[in-house]
Amino acid sequence: MAGGNWNSQSKTLPGAYVDVYSSKNATLSSDDLRGVVFTSISGLNWGQRGVVKADLSTDFLALFGKSIDDQALLGLKMILQNARTAYVFNFNSGTVATGTSNVLPWSFAAKHPGTIGNTISVAITPDPSNLARFIVKTILGTEVVASQTVAKASELVANGYVVPTVNASDTADDGAAKLGSLVTGVTIKLENGTTDASSSLDDFVVAAETYEYNTITAPMSAAGASIQTLIASTAIRLRDEQGRKVQAVVPYSSLFSPNHEGVIVVGNGVMLADGTVYNTSIMAGWFAGTTAAAAPNESLTYKRVFGAVDTEPRLNESAQIAAVQSGQLVFDASRNLVRVLVDINSLTQFTKTKGSEFSKNRVLRVLDAIANNTRETWEDNFIGQVTNDAAGRDLFKANRAEYLASLQAQGAIENFTTDDIVVSEGNNKDSVVATINVQPTDAMEKLYMTVYVK
Repeated sequence: MAGGNWNSQSKTLPGAYVDVYSSKNATLSSDDLRGVVFTSISGLNWGQRGVVKADLSTDFLALFGKSIDDQALLGLKMILQNARTAYVFNFNSGTVATGTSNVLPWSFAAKHPGTIGNTISVAITPDPSNLARFIVKTILGTEVVASQTVAKASELVANGYVVPTVNASDTADDGAAKLGSLVTGVTIKLENGTTDASSSLDDFVVAAETYEYNTITAPMSAAGASIQTLIASTAIRLRDEQGRKVQAVVPYSSLFSPNHEGVIVVGNGVMLADGTVYNTSIMAGWFAGTTAAAAPNESLTYKRVFGAVDTEPRLNESAQIAAVQSGQLVFDASRNLVRVLVDINSLTQFTKTKGSEFSKNRVLRVLDAIANNTRETWEDNFIGQVTNDAAGRDLFKANRAEYLASLQAQGAIENFTTDDIVVSEGNNKDSVVATINVQPTDAMEKLYMTVYVK
């Protein structure tokens, strides 16, 4: 669906074109879809190439060939500490492992390409409690990951690891002859699965443009990797050209200085009690999940990183000031606790249309929520459905007023009245022009107090 910014009423495609500006005298559809992160993963040697959906209920072993506690999935685990859902672009590709046996009516293929398929075995044994039936177990390494009991070849179905196919020569009797002759167990080891190490970022970008999410990050990629710059530029383009109010969360790199509210730059890592260090890439994943899940009226300033006891590197006050002034989100350690120092993005150069309030993520979450909710509401309930007359425009105004009133009730904005919304007909019969004035709130951060002795 088309969207983005506008400076004249000249758009071709139907859509919601939403500009968000600082006012000259600015004061600092349904429920918003929060808690969704778009991310990438590579080097797993297993899994469907492209986007897969993951949450805490996901069978990670079947989907990625690793448990969620495996080091290869650390970035995803950190995202899901706070995020509700992750769309994961798996760069895996190659050929699937296969296996067959002359004494069985099936041929087997791994469900996904990659060398992990070569660690899969399928064991078939007669059922000792019913010799007319057969137990088929799928084994990944040494772990039984699936089991099914069948009487006929056609009853065996695919699982998360293997896809069985009844051999053409065994379809006529549904495998009865071969299964009837099976008196001992047979194990087939899959082999010849390969992983294609080459990967193109083009498919990743295309996918990132077609899913709805709050943040985008690549926690398992190094700070200087090209994908980090790519996701930052993608978020900026989605915000500025398509009206998709997402944020990229990337580790600090001297090679890139985004200076944009759509990019959050993580400036240091953290250390756990056992000495394990989570670098800036991993912590970019943690913050991507955390900020994606944050409500519009929630500030992440001083948000605690549970399990962390120190920062890496540890920054003194002058270094913290320098980092914040350069647009870095950094972590602070005090009393064996680690917290987000200030909930900011990388915007440091302010203009009349983007004042300093745009650098505060809580304020930006409010503005993004308004823009995204308006776009989704317009697409779902107004485009092609409501007549562009006074009654139709009043209906849209009432809808926005109800939504903004709900934000005010949450403490996300203040001083809102329906007069802050103006909806009028545009230059063409199919266009509508809307102006909304809002005052986002922010959280208490700085206390200036004087104590007198009387």
